Amino acid sequence: MESASAALYPVYSRAVSSEPAVRRISRRGLAWRLGVTGVALVILTMGQLQDTNDYFPLGSLSQYATPRDLDGAVRSVYMMADTETGERVRVPLNPQGVGVGRADIESQLNRIVDDPSLLQAIANSWSELHPDADPYVALYVMRSTYQLKDGIQQGEPEIEQLTSWEVQR
Repeated sequence: MESASAALYPVYSRAVSSEPAVRRISRRGLAWRLGVTGVALVILTMGQLQDTNDYFPLGSLSQYATPRDLDGAVRSVYMMADTETGERVRVPLNPQGVGVGRADIESQLNRIVDDPSLLQAIANSWSELHPDADPYVALYVMRSTYQLKDGIQQGEPEIEQLTSWEVQR
């Protein structure tokens, strides 16, 4: 019976090693990995030296680098719009609203203040994404600033209009 069993289930003798087999990386694979690592390090260094988050996720990410003062000021940028029917509404700064987020506006704030015509793209995006909604006729970039005391908001925020744009049709 053993011989029939041995024929059905052959036993292979192989030395069993507790170490896994090592597979060497090819020169091409090594060059590719070193190249990608080098490019990532160059981008990370450029982001650090320029102090910009434009290369996210390889930028400086400076917003995470320092603690916030519990007795400091908090500034928040947002947008308002006048609609064709005369209503003033808050612009939804998100991909579903106008195709860009608040962080995108904040990162380009100096450019927008210097050239408010850049806001035309926001109005165009709103109209394209929401063809049945009331179109914007004017856009306002606003900043609210409020003071903290022990990390708690004190009083009403100070509201400042940074720039505006009359929408072109």
